[in-house]
Amino acid sequence: MKYAEVAVDAPVGSSHSFSYSIPENFTVEPGQLVWVPFGRRVAQGIVLELSATPQVELTRDILQQVEPSPLVSPLGLKLAQWISQYYLCSLFDALALMLPPRFKAHVRSKIAAAKVSDDVSDSLSLATREALQTLGKKKHLDEADFTKLLGPTGTREVNRLVDRGLIQRQVDLPHPGRFHYDCFLIPTQSNAGDANSSVPRTSGSGGLIEGLPLKQAQLLNTVAMASENMGNGYPVTLANKVFGSGTANALMDKGLLAMEWIRADAESPSPKGNQGVKPQLTLTGPQSDALECITASLNQPRIPSRSFLLHGVTGSGKTEVYLRAMEQVVERGQQSIFLVPEISLTPQTVERVSGRFPGRVAVIHSRQKTREKFDQWWKIRDGGYDVVVGPRSALFAPLPNLGLIVIDEEHEWTYKQEEGQPLYHARTTALELARLTKAVVIMGSATPDVETYYQAQSGRHRLLELPHRVRPNNVFETAQLAKTEVCDMREELREGNRSIFSRRLEQDLIKCIRQGQQAILFLNRRGSSPIVQCRDCGYVVTCASCSVSLTFHSAESTTDTRLLCHQCNRSSRIPRLCRLCGGTRIRQLGIGTQKVVDEVTQLLPGVTIERWDADAFRGGSCPEETMRRLASGEIQVLVGTQMVAKGLDVPNVTLVGVILADVGLHLPDFRAGERAFGLICQVAGRSGRGLVPGRVIIQTYNPDHYAVAAASQQNYSELYQQEIESRRQQGNPPFNRLVHLVYHNINAAACQRQATETARLFRLKVGTHGLSDVEVIGPAPGIPQRVRGHYRWHVTLRGRNLHRFLEGIKFASNWTVDVDPAHVL
Repeated sequence: MKYAEVAVDAPVGSSHSFSYSIPENFTVEPGQLVWVPFGRRVAQGIVLELSATPQVELTRDILQQVEPSPLVSPLGLKLAQWISQYYLCSLFDALALMLPPRFKAHVRSKIAAAKVSDDVSDSLSLATREALQTLGKKKHLDEADFTKLLGPTGTREVNRLVDRGLIQRQVDLPHPGRFHYDCFLIPTQSNAGDANSSVPRTSGSGGLIEGLPLKQAQLLNTVAMASENMGNGYPVTLANKVFGSGTANALMDKGLLAMEWIRADAESPSPKGNQGVKPQLTLTGPQSDALECITASLNQPRIPSRSFLLHGVTGSGKTEVYLRAMEQVVERGQQSIFLVPEISLTPQTVERVSGRFPGRVAVIHSRQKTREKFDQWWKIRDGGYDVVVGPRSALFAPLPNLGLIVIDEEHEWTYKQEEGQPLYHARTTALELARLTKAVVIMGSATPDVETYYQAQSGRHRLLELPHRVRPNNVFETAQLAKTEVCDMREELREGNRSIFSRRLEQDLIKCIRQGQQAILFLNRRGSSPIVQCRDCGYVVTCASCSVSLTFHSAESTTDTRLLCHQCNRSSRIPRLCRLCGGTRIRQLGIGTQKVVDEVTQLLPGVTIERWDADAFRGGSCPEETMRRLASGEIQVLVGTQMVAKGLDVPNVTLVGVILADVGLHLPDFRAGERAFGLICQVAGRSGRGLVPGRVIIQTYNPDHYAVAAASQQNYSELYQQEIESRRQQGNPPFNRLVHLVYHNINAAACQRQATETARLFRLKVGTHGLSDVEVIGPAPGIPQRVRGHYRWHVTLRGRNLHRFLEGIKFASNWTVDVDPAHVL
């Protein structure tokens, strides 16, 4: 008998698989998705390998295949095993990243009643008897619904009732959606015009065929014409509608027509571009040097260093270097992956890539319909695309011959998965994928991640510099960065200015619009006001489920104004009376993007203003339409959060205003300064990309902060030196690794107690084993401490051999284990 090692969809430890026997006359292959029994339930599993001997003495049979062919390639199996080991997640969760859309499914289990004698019924609890009575009135109930009827111990009670034969569990194994097929009628070979055939001949009147009824003759002629003109034949559904449902069958019985099934792929709207017009622009010296280094690596697949950090100021032509490298890869018959932080943030980048490779680019994004994603996945696997563009999930597209991975804006934290296992980082995973495939990786940024830049300087990556901004004008010409000015808002207050705009920003904004130019105003905070407070007693309105204040969101209609929690999206009305003192002086404090829009409207009446943030898109705004209107000049002032800081290349934008540079600057996270610097530099880079010099006004209450000072000069070197020295002293990455562990519980005391006990056991292990290179930080409450009704306490491990330290430790489901966290809040 043969056996299969299967990764099961269950909460198990990393790299853990289970042995199953393969039934007779049943064939499975590595990478196949199957249904297997697991405990008392049925679960999905993915076959890892076949084996002659199992891990255990007794095994259970695989139940059935989900799909006859393997869905995960041998490369995918290797990458998933690495993800499972590195990010300490289950093998199935890692493998699920490789599956087509809609293929991950859960069993639908139903409960049916069995006969219950009176003496047995007397031994059951009241809740169980009532649940069985409800079940007896129906044929069956979903197991989840029946479990609820049994009360708090419902899951255990269901299993006891099944064991006693009082109920029956019926399992329905769902099958993910297969392909859709369209059915066409086509002429048979005997009807293709063979002079010696015995097929009825056409008569001279109206092209009808002798010996056939009128409708059959008409349908036969119609099919012949459709096959000649369209190639696919004539749709069966249309034939039945026009000529009657039995006409086609009669012709097929006579051997005059045949039926052909053609897979109907959902049509994804093709991204618009320049339709393949190749650029005739001459690269600058630094661009040419960078491309030459990348080309040399592409030509020598055996050289060890095949990853590059392309560090270029905003507008330095990094995208053009990416595209030309991708052209070389495509010419070799290989494929490329182009990762972007978020598809809605980079519409122009997507357009440029699609224009360079028309009809050969798959763009992956969350707004696609499930059917589109499904069909696109299979087309990618079949080699139907040369380039895949998308956020972090695009990394797992099933490209058959990968040659290049581009990670644009590699510093962005959105490349880190933060909700739902596995908590992988796309950049780290891309480097491992490149190692397995011998592909080249290009990481590009104007403000590289400090850890990536350190690794580049240490020789792990090849550092390529683009130090000058360029402007495409038949050739790439050197251009100047926008002139930057820092406005101290403390001075503005001392001099009586209570507006959210400094006098300099107000004057420049008015001047910019009068001259027919455009402006971008940046504030990394949504809503109108982040705090709603009673002025009598100081009470701040907070979320009932999260320990954060509710944000005031204004609207055109007063009835639509609301308070919104930015953690759980709980909304409520603005209170008329204070809950503590009953006072009526409820006021909104602070500013958000909605407030900025209101202030600009008052300052510049009649000017077209658009807001670009997550709230605007939820309200129905389309990023591509907003981008089109901005590029055409229809939008004169664009107000937004970090969405306006990336991927926008509009030559007529000559002014950028950073409304408050201090947002996020003082968070208790060692990366806070680096992220503030990156955002300010990125948004400043939107100004002055055309012929008119640009200006940037940075408003702050902390003008002397190192991140603000470095950003005002767009001086990455200054920021890097400050950051790397601070991290060296504190032992933070890149000098050590981090693992962030967060415990969740609805009970505050239990949450703190468990986190405290875990930290104590960690310290005990450090002392017992003499692990001087491992440091236990915490426990401490999370920020925010409560989210969606669950309290959060966290413990952070810092050191070099953390995987070895955590080896063999099993964490309860209440724990989240995050390797290389994006933040430690």
